Amino acid sequence: MAPLQYFCSLMRKRFLFLPLTIVCFAACKNEQAINKTEKKLPPKPGTVVAAAEMPVNDDPLNHFKFSVKVVADSNIADGVYDVDADFGPNFAQGQLTMPKGGENLTPVIKRSDKPYTFIIGFKVGNDTTFYDYFEVSSDKHTTKMQYVKAYSFQ
Repeated sequence: MAPLQYFCSLMRKRFLFLPLTIVCFAACKNEQAINKTEKKLPPKPGTVVAAAEMPVNDDPLNHFKFSVKVVADSNIADGVYDVDADFGPNFAQGQLTMPKGGENLTPVIKRSDKPYTFIIGFKVGNDTTFYDYFEVSSDKHTTKMQYVKAYSFQ
Protein backbone atom coordinates (compact mmCIF):
# COMPACT_ATOMS: atom_id res chain seq x y z
CA MET A 1 0.00 0.00 0.00
CA ALA A 2 1.36 3.36 -0.96
CA PRO A 3 2.00 5.86 1.82
CA LEU A 4 -0.70 8.20 0.50
CA GLN A 5 -3.33 5.44 0.41
CA TYR A 6 -2.35 4.32 3.91
CA PHE A 7 -2.64 7.91 5.19
CA CYS A 8 -6.09 8.36 3.56
CA SER A 9 -7.34 5.06 4.99
CA LEU A 10 -6.11 6.02 8.47
CA MET A 11 -7.73 9.46 8.28
CA ARG A 12 -11.10 8.01 7.21
CA LYS A 13 -11.11 5.79 10.28
CA ARG A 14 -10.28 8.72 12.53
CA PHE A 15 -12.93 10.98 11.00
CA LEU A 16 -15.56 8.29 11.49
CA PHE A 17 -14.51 7.95 15.13
CA LEU A 18 -14.85 11.68 15.84
CA PRO A 19 -18.61 12.03 15.07
CA LEU A 20 -19.34 8.86 17.03
CA THR A 21 -17.48 10.30 20.05
CA ILE A 22 -19.38 13.59 19.83
CA VAL A 23 -22.74 11.78 19.72
CA CYS A 24 -21.80 9.71 22.79
CA PHE A 25 -20.79 12.78 24.82
CA ALA A 26 -23.96 14.63 23.81
CA ALA A 27 -26.10 11.68 24.90
CA CYS A 28 -24.37 11.56 28.30
CA LYS A 29 -24.88 15.29 28.82
CA ASN A 30 -28.60 14.99 27.94
CA GLU A 31 -29.02 12.16 30.45
CA GLN A 32 -27.49 14.32 33.19
CA ALA A 33 -29.85 17.19 32.35
CA ILE A 34 -32.85 14.87 32.52
CA ASN A 35 -31.75 13.53 35.92
CA LYS A 36 -31.46 17.08 37.31
CA THR A 37 -35.01 18.00 36.28
CA GLU A 38 -36.61 14.85 37.69
CA LYS A 39 -38.68 15.28 40.82
CA LYS A 40 -36.73 14.63 43.96
CA LEU A 41 -38.10 12.32 46.62
CA PRO A 42 -39.94 14.05 49.47
CA PRO A 43 -38.33 13.94 52.94
CA LYS A 44 -39.49 11.31 55.40
CA PRO A 45 -42.17 12.41 57.90
CA GLY A 46 -40.56 13.89 61.01
CA THR A 47 -37.52 15.22 59.16
CA VAL A 48 -36.55 18.82 60.00
CA VAL A 49 -36.41 20.53 56.60
CA ALA A 50 -35.47 24.04 57.76
CA ALA A 51 -34.64 25.66 61.10
CA ALA A 52 -33.58 29.08 62.40
CA GLU A 53 -33.16 30.78 65.76
CA MET A 54 -32.30 34.13 67.29
CA PRO A 55 -31.62 35.27 70.86
CA VAL A 56 -34.35 37.04 72.84
CA ASN A 57 -32.71 40.32 73.83
CA ASP A 58 -35.69 41.67 75.85
CA ASP A 59 -34.99 39.29 78.74
CA PRO A 60 -31.24 39.31 79.59
CA LEU A 61 -31.82 37.36 82.81
CA ASN A 62 -33.03 34.11 81.19
CA HIS A 63 -31.04 33.89 77.92
CA PHE A 64 -34.10 32.74 75.94
CA LYS A 65 -34.12 32.01 72.20
CA PHE A 66 -36.80 32.31 69.56
CA SER A 67 -36.61 29.35 67.17
CA VAL A 68 -38.66 28.06 64.26
CA LYS A 69 -38.51 24.57 62.70
CA VAL A 70 -40.22 23.30 59.58
CA VAL A 71 -40.84 19.55 59.86
CA ALA A 72 -42.10 17.17 57.17
CA ASP A 73 -45.64 15.99 57.99
CA SER A 74 -47.17 12.60 57.23
CA ASN A 75 -48.95 14.32 54.29
CA ILE A 76 -45.62 15.44 52.80
CA ALA A 77 -46.65 14.21 49.33
CA ASP A 78 -49.32 16.96 49.38
CA GLY A 79 -46.74 19.58 50.45
CA VAL A 80 -47.85 19.76 54.11
CA TYR A 81 -45.31 20.76 56.77
CA ASP A 82 -45.56 21.21 60.55
CA VAL A 83 -44.19 24.48 61.93
CA ASP A 84 -42.83 24.47 65.49
CA ALA A 85 -42.06 27.78 67.21
CA ASP A 86 -40.35 28.20 70.59
CA PHE A 87 -40.10 31.52 72.39
CA GLY A 88 -38.24 30.72 75.60
CA PRO A 89 -40.45 28.25 77.50
CA ASN A 90 -43.48 28.90 75.25
CA PHE A 91 -44.22 26.49 72.41
CA ALA A 92 -46.59 26.83 69.45
CA GLN A 93 -47.32 24.50 66.58
CA GLY A 94 -49.02 25.06 63.23
CA GLN A 95 -49.08 23.76 59.68
CA LEU A 96 -48.38 25.18 56.28
CA THR A 97 -49.19 23.75 52.88
CA MET A 98 -47.02 24.59 49.90
CA PRO A 99 -48.77 26.22 46.91
CA LYS A 100 -50.67 24.07 44.41
CA GLY A 101 -48.28 22.72 41.82
CA GLY A 102 -45.32 23.48 44.11
CA GLU A 103 -45.64 20.52 46.47
CA ASN A 104 -42.09 19.45 45.63
CA LEU A 105 -40.58 22.84 46.63
CA THR A 106 -38.48 22.84 49.79
CA PRO A 107 -39.24 25.48 52.46
CA VAL A 108 -36.49 27.96 53.34
CA ILE A 109 -36.45 30.21 56.45
CA LYS A 110 -35.28 33.81 56.38
CA ARG A 111 -35.09 36.36 59.19
CA SER A 112 -37.52 39.27 58.85
CA ASP A 113 -36.89 42.96 59.55
CA LYS A 114 -39.54 42.81 62.27
CA PRO A 115 -38.41 41.73 65.75
CA TYR A 116 -38.80 38.03 66.58
CA THR A 117 -40.18 37.19 63.15
CA PHE A 118 -39.14 34.62 60.58
CA ILE A 119 -40.43 34.26 57.03
CA ILE A 120 -40.81 30.80 55.56
CA GLY A 121 -40.62 30.83 51.79
CA PHE A 122 -39.10 28.91 48.92
CA LYS A 123 -36.85 29.21 45.89
CA VAL A 124 -37.76 27.86 42.47
CA GLY A 125 -35.18 25.83 40.55
CA ASN A 126 -31.85 27.57 40.10
CA ASP A 127 -33.42 31.00 40.66
CA THR A 128 -31.96 32.78 43.72
CA THR A 129 -35.13 34.79 44.38
CA PHE A 130 -36.67 34.11 47.79
CA TYR A 131 -40.49 34.00 47.65
CA ASP A 132 -42.12 35.06 50.96
CA TYR A 133 -44.94 32.69 51.84
CA PHE A 134 -45.58 32.17 55.57
CA GLU A 135 -44.75 34.35 58.59
CA VAL A 136 -44.05 33.23 62.17
CA SER A 137 -43.79 35.98 64.79
CA SER A 138 -43.73 35.84 68.57
CA ASP A 139 -43.42 37.82 71.78
CA LYS A 140 -43.66 36.94 75.47
CA HIS A 141 -47.41 36.29 75.29
CA THR A 142 -48.42 35.20 71.78
CA THR A 143 -47.14 33.46 68.69
CA LYS A 144 -48.73 34.22 65.32
CA MET A 145 -48.49 32.12 62.18
CA GLN A 146 -50.03 33.35 58.94
CA TYR A 147 -49.70 33.21 55.17
CA VAL A 148 -48.38 36.46 53.73
CA LYS A 149 -48.66 35.76 49.99
CA ALA A 150 -50.36 33.25 47.69
CA TYR A 151 -48.79 31.43 44.75
CA SER A 152 -49.93 28.80 42.25
CA PHE A 153 -47.85 26.76 39.83
CA GLN A 154 -50.66 25.14 37.82
